[in-house]
Amino acid sequence: MTLPSRSIVRLLAFAALALLPHVDSLFAAHDVEVVKPGDVIAIRVAAFGGPSGAEAAKILAADLDRSGWFKVVGNGGEYVVEGSASASSVQGKVFKAAGAPVISPSASGNLRRAVHEVADAIVEKITGNKGIARARIAFISDKSGRKELYVTDYDFHNVARLTSDASIVTAPAFNRAGTKIAFTSYRSGYPDVYVADLASGARRVVARYPGLNSGAAFSPDGARLALTLSKDGNPELYVMSAAGGNLQRLTRTRGGESSPSWSPDGKQIAYSSDDGGRPQIYVIPAAGGGGVRRVSSGGYCTEPSWSPDGKQIAYSTMSGGHFAVASVAASGGEARTLASEGSCEDPDWAPNSRHLVFARTVGGRTDLYILDTVRKDAVQLTKNFGNCTQPSWSGR
Repeated sequence: MTLPSRSIVRLLAFAALALLPHVDSLFAAHDVEVVKPGDVIAIRVAAFGGPSGAEAAKILAADLDRSGWFKVVGNGGEYVVEGSASASSVQGKVFKAAGAPVISPSASGNLRRAVHEVADAIVEKITGNKGIARARIAFISDKSGRKELYVTDYDFHNVARLTSDASIVTAPAFNRAGTKIAFTSYRSGYPDVYVADLASGARRVVARYPGLNSGAAFSPDGARLALTLSKDGNPELYVMSAAGGNLQRLTRTRGGESSPSWSPDGKQIAYSSDDGGRPQIYVIPAAGGGGVRRVSSGGYCTEPSWSPDGKQIAYSTMSGGHFAVASVAASGGEARTLASEGSCEDPDWAPNSRHLVFARTVGGRTDLYILDTVRKDAVQLTKNFGNCTQPSWSGR
């Protein structure tokens, strides 16, 4: 199999170990493939031993394929993965063709999550790019008859319902560590912002001001929230402590501001505003200042998501009577359409800045999809789980 050429950068074993603090691994010094978008590495997942070996190998092959960096092959391959698995542990060993082991990752716990951990270790070691298999996705579903908050692994396993408010829950947003979720609930009869701790299951109100409290997004360090409040009149953008209080108002316009998304360095916030008429994407300093429009084309643009590498802002835009997902360089310029089949909304970047999760409506049903923005293919995530909307990745 002929593959695109790649530049090679020598990394020592201790450097690779530092990149993978959560996986127990034995490393050999190895040339890490520095791949360009569009490059594909052939990898073969051999039969795994142990009572859960077959299932583990199947999950691992799917993870490596979804990463976008690998093509899983039945024979040959530049790399070969061997291993064994039980119900609570996975051991793997990756060889470069006819060579010494490259990485020997192992993980324990829930089988699927352990395999996801091993998959991310392989992606990060071989390609130098961040894996997404360990990431989770929060979303809203009306499966129960009400809009409630759920969380799932990125392959729609280990789904858990987090709220039973019997009202309306909207706008979930993970913190970067993946330990907390901010969301809006109408359980009191009014839209208030809550923060849920996933480890303890506890939730607390952080914004219950008169009027609208919505769209909270954690800063990269988890210490602050950007959100929309209407306590002073029309909906404006504010920053506050993630524990509540210490409000700072950022915008003062005649329009309405919504959907804040932080830059990865925490210095800027992208948001949507209709101050100029139709909603458009703007960027404002997190410390205060004037907002600057980032999308040069006209139309209806909302729900920005700033990529973790800082390079792109994805957003929803109205096109031909339905919504599409587009992106623009964070510095501004011409936009490119990423997903337009059906009606596509609510984009959120994965931790690797390559994949997006978004909501697509077709035939009156709304499901979540994961889009590889390099391969240009979208994989359906949810099915027969009610209408699913407003996804948010952990680990950003």
